[in-house]
Amino acid sequence: MRSSLQGMSCSSWAGFLSLSPTFENSSEFVLNLMESIKNIFTILAFGYGSLAGNLALAQESTVSVRLMVPDGGWKIRIDQVYQTSTHLLAVSMLERSPGPAIQVISQAKDSVKVKAPKLPVRHLILGKTWNWPNKEPFTFLSDPKELSKPIAGAKLVFQAQAKPVPKIPAMVNYIVVYKKEVFTDGKTKQGETLQELAKRHCKELGASPPSVLRIINGFAAKFHAANVPKLKALPEVKYVEMDQGF
Repeated sequence: MRSSLQGMSCSSWAGFLSLSPTFENSSEFVLNLMESIKNIFTILAFGYGSLAGNLALAQESTVSVRLMVPDGGWKIRIDQVYQTSTHLLAVSMLERSPGPAIQVISQAKDSVKVKAPKLPVRHLILGKTWNWPNKEPFTFLSDPKELSKPIAGAKLVFQAQAKPVPKIPAMVNYIVVYKKEVFTDGKTKQGETLQELAKRHCKELGASPPSVLRIINGFAAKFHAANVPKLKALPEVKYVEMDQGF
């Protein structure tokens, strides 16, 4: 072995040494390795994030409700959705919009997206007032307190936004004049004075307290515009006019 090493030429030794990594080359190798590992982790993290995002999207589902109602004025709204291990529970509220509507049996419907997997949906309906039975396989509840049992232990996965509070209509000041024959010796047949009658009418129609105007056999008060027709229809009232001074 010794003779073999001694027999190696200078060029052979140079080639051997060139194959042996120096300290500097080793450091560069380690840095390159660390950079490669870092890139691998970055790719894995990106892939995991994409997978998590896809899984999250896969957990979103649509819950819909369709119900036959007496007329076109009825609306249905999904207020809450709960999730159990086997199904979803959709809690919906029926409401009748004020005013005229098409008088024919119609279909009310609503649909919402929920953060939950696609599962069979059971519907709990509040607000039904008609007597004929619906063909839909829904559970109709007469009181919100009845919800406590079916949703016990279930997870809330959807909550509808609260409805905006309706604006209170402005009140306008009106002058009301009673018919002269309403009072005999200062009182009505029921024994009410002008002030008592005015006070009762204001209370019944949600008006402000009256300011009695004896000189015209009437009073002034603030009424909601929607209640003015009812005021004019009172049998004791002669006429009503808006007070231009307010």
